Amino acid sequence: MKRYLFSAVSILLGFLAIVLTSREAGSQQPIASFYYDEQGNVIRQSRDTNGDGKMDHWTYYNRRGQIERVEQDINFDGRQDIFAYYEGGKPTRQEMASKHDGQIDTWYLLNAKGEVERKGQDTRRFGKPTLWVYYENGQPVRSEEDVQSSGIAQRTVHFQEGKISRVEEDTDADGKPDTFSYFENGQLVRKELDRKRSGKIDLWGYYQDGRLLKQEEDLRGNGKVNRIVYFHGDEVVRREEDSAGRGRIDMIEAFSRGRLNKRIRDMKGTGKWDTIYYFNDTDLVREERDTDGDGFFDLRVFYENDQIARQEADTNHDRRVDVWASFQNGERVEQLEDQTYRGKITARYLFKGGQVVGQEQVADAEPPSIALPFVAVEEELKNMASYGLGLSPFSKNKTVAKTELESRSKIK
Repeated sequence: MKRYLFSAVSILLGFLAIVLTSREAGSQQPIASFYYDEQGNVIRQSRDTNGDGKMDHWTYYNRRGQIERVEQDINFDGRQDIFAYYEGGKPTRQEMASKHDGQIDTWYLLNAKGEVERKGQDTRRFGKPTLWVYYENGQPVRSEEDVQSSGIAQRTVHFQEGKISRVEEDTDADGKPDTFSYFENGQLVRKELDRKRSGKIDLWGYYQDGRLLKQEEDLRGNGKVNRIVYFHGDEVVRREEDSAGRGRIDMIEAFSRGRLNKRIRDMKGTGKWDTIYYFNDTDLVREERDTDGDGFFDLRVFYENDQIARQEADTNHDRRVDVWASFQNGERVEQLEDQTYRGKITARYLFKGGQVVGQEQVADAEPPSIALPFVAVEEELKNMASYGLGLSPFSKNKTVAKTELESRSKIK
């Protein structure tokens, strides 16, 4: 049972303040206090909502009896944390010290229906909003963040049905967005960057489940993609490039564990792949060339310590090695030939300074090493096309040999 006691009568700020205190029966601690003006209108109400004997909720009224302001101490430490403001008895604005330190860091602006129309947050402890979120029908539609407190948003987020749909970022604070991220069902699916700050997108990234799968680059600033990089996890697995600027892919690189493993090129610019390079721990160890453009490799070059160590060649198009050359310090010193194409050495030449200094006929000697037959360029192309894509969704519904490589020779 409650009883009410008049506890004070005084002149306060030019009007009569009468404090009417409400106590629980048998308790000396007030749970609510009411302040009145000289006309008997309530101008303020204080309440103790948790019964600890300290007021933690204050409501202020105008002379028409309408609420003007409400203050709350939500963690009961003696300091107000929430300030709600009213006009015409309806809430219009709310401020909050979310860290309970007395510093306002969150602002809510309400529409005529009392719904949040805009929310501001001080994410940098500047004492003013650095992030604004805009709402429609209770759902966020856009947010703007000014992380440098410059008055210009450096990050704008767009929402659809409450989920992020697009993010625009101005990473150099020049007032122009240079990074654009696109989302579907709240998941990042594409990212576009203007790296040169030219007003043109020059980098496109494609994502699945939050991971980068493919990246396209405009290296020349002409609005055309001339490099494509494929990823698995955090590692590059394949790279395609229009290195000569002819408008078609002329170089493909395959990677293993993030390291360059193979590179195939159209060195002559004819639209045909003619040279492949093999790497070991990023060091070039072997090269094979199709020197006559018949679609089969016919020259094999081996490297040691970044220098040519030896060569093998097929001079009669039977895919078998019939010439073996040895090098020292990058210079040819010996060449063995199978001039009858029977797999036996029949001639030997010695070189010095790039000139033949000796020669002799040999009676069916054994080759210096067992040489693998030369293969079709198309076979290596198939290996390059599928390299790493067994783990990538981009390999679905593709003819492994040509789709991303030859059929895409015309790059957009």
